[in-house]
Amino acid sequence: MKTMVLFHGWGAPGRIWQRQVAAWGGLLEVLAPTIPRWERGWLSSYLQGLPLEECVLVGWSLGGMLLLETLAGLAATPGGLVLVGVAAVFCQRPDYPWGQQAKVVRAMRQGLNDDPQGVLTRFADRCLAPGEKAFRAEVLAYFQTGTCPENLAPGLDYLLRQDLRPHLSRVAGRPVIVQGDQDAIVSRAQAQFLHDQIPGSRLYLLPGAGHLPFLTQAAAFNEILEDILRGGLGEFFVSVPPPSP
Repeated sequence: MKTMVLFHGWGAPGRIWQRQVAAWGGLLEVLAPTIPRWERGWLSSYLQGLPLEECVLVGWSLGGMLLLETLAGLAATPGGLVLVGVAAVFCQRPDYPWGQQAKVVRAMRQGLNDDPQGVLTRFADRCLAPGEKAFRAEVLAYFQTGTCPENLAPGLDYLLRQDLRPHLSRVAGRPVIVQGDQDAIVSRAQAQFLHDQIPGSRLYLLPGAGHLPFLTQAAAFNEILEDILRGGLGEFFVSVPPPSP
């Protein structure tokens, strides 16, 4: 692999990946763009400028959802794919009971009109598991309204409407799914669903981690990346109980 590309989630900039940039920047090209639009067209154009077969693509949360949607429409297959805290469907539906309640996301969107920083702060707090509060000040520094404020509402709209289930059977390769077992944003049941639906995928559960395992458990997360870069992992799989209705 020659290039690692890191895609952030809602409300945060590309620099939230600084621990991965620091770990791998001296060994290969590491790109961590701040996504300007939550649109498949933008990401498709961005990826087409890269030698995908020589890239490890890492998508977190909303960034991972957009990455899955985009890859389903491309002929090329990346050298590696890592999905961190990613849901096939972010909000609950009659046939998908494991997501967030849509009314919660709608309330966030409404709150952006009057108190956008408050919405970001509350979301950042929910990204942390109970044992990760020592990271709060650092995390809050990433979730600030100055980073693409015009992109906040469209991101929530994407989470409200998007259903990636029709695309999952077309995801090529053997993607690695990384999930915090105390994630309050995307549950472990959602990670299990994603794993069950993507052929050949591998699921790695990080105990005690919330929605930001690449930050709060950077050493363990970077070990997973190292194994991928070395072509390893093999049958590296941690099972979680199947989702129940």
